[in-house]
Amino acid sequence: WYQRRVREAVVSTQSTGASHTHQAGVLNHTNPACWALLGHIQYLGDDLKGARDNYERTLSYEAPAPNTHSIRLRLASIYLQLQQYQAAKNMFLLACRDSPSCITWLGVGISCYRLGELSEAELALSEANILNNTDAEVWGYLSLVCLKTNRKLEAEQSYKYSLRVGLKDSDLLNEIKTAQKKLVSATAPCSTALRF
Repeated sequence: WYQRRVREAVVSTQSTGASHTHQAGVLNHTNPACWALLGHIQYLGDDLKGARDNYERTLSYEAPAPNTHSIRLRLASIYLQLQQYQAAKNMFLLACRDSPSCITWLGVGISCYRLGELSEAELALSEANILNNTDAEVWGYLSLVCLKTNRKLEAEQSYKYSLRVGLKDSDLLNEIKTAQKKLVSATAPCSTALRF
């Protein structure tokens, strides 16, 4: 009962906050901070398309919004979730230019991987790994790149290390296992077997 009431209060607060923020934006439509705030509220409410539209509007103004870097990261993340990989790659690259981090390079790597740009993906993931060599997701995507490029030993090592550092993303784990099975079945006539 209590948790349901808390959820209702949060949803009500988000709805009221979105309404007030939208009204403020209408009154002062050239204020990027209003549109950024509305984007944040929509993002937290899982309205990805609304958040995307408001973040894009925020970044279109000449005057920078506060926390432009976090807006770029959220917008890039939304692009990934909406499978707009080229837009995600471009936005993550802008974030890398301003403040390179494991997260920004991982985003570039994932985007490139999804676009089929495997050598670029590997370069970006290597940069992410240099900045944080214990990020399990980086190791997971490195394993996928190695599987796609038929580098079995490196794929196996990356996969095992991703597990060692705590990879928990079930979708990524399933994708790796599917790629492993494809590679094993493609190389079945060969005598070398993968030990994933």
